[in-house]
Amino acid sequence: MRIIVTAHTDHLFWLANNMGEEDRAECAALGLGPLRALELGLDHSVAAWTALKVPEHRPLCIFGVMPLGGVLSGVGAPWFLSTPELRKYAIRFLKDCDDYLLRMLDIFPTLVEWIDVRHTRGVKWVRWLGFELTGPVAWGPFQMPHYRAQRNRASCVCGRLGGKKNG
Repeated sequence: MRIIVTAHTDHLFWLANNMGEEDRAECAALGLGPLRALELGLDHSVAAWTALKVPEHRPLCIFGVMPLGGVLSGVGAPWFLSTPELRKYAIRFLKDCDDYLLRMLDIFPTLVEWIDVRHTRGVKWVRWLGFELTGPVAWGPFQMPHYRAQRNRASCVCGRLGGKKNG
């Protein structure tokens, strides 16, 4: 069983020490260690959540959205970092994704993120969520190949997320 709560700094250390390899590689491609990536994500986010395994209250993932180009720009950058244990709860977590994506799109009508092309699970997940991918392009301090992923509020239909869900 797991629950989703507002993210807190108490969640960062556990997740940083148990982060999955694809997420670690993506942090490294940005010149960051796991803990620093989590700290920056949480510090700059206007909304962030943690999925906790209960009854242990152990973090499975932390995700959120930060402004891209300022809070009033209307553009947010979502982020997501997880442990391999989250895969045990993948179906349930995917069912919750629409609600949290809608919350992010309520704050920022456009969401843009860059995904390391080596992060195959991440690429499949954002496609499933209806993000449009372009690239790859050289991005970050080491100019590693990343896809640019974008999702707009306008593509949501009748209070639900529209778009093609494919895996």
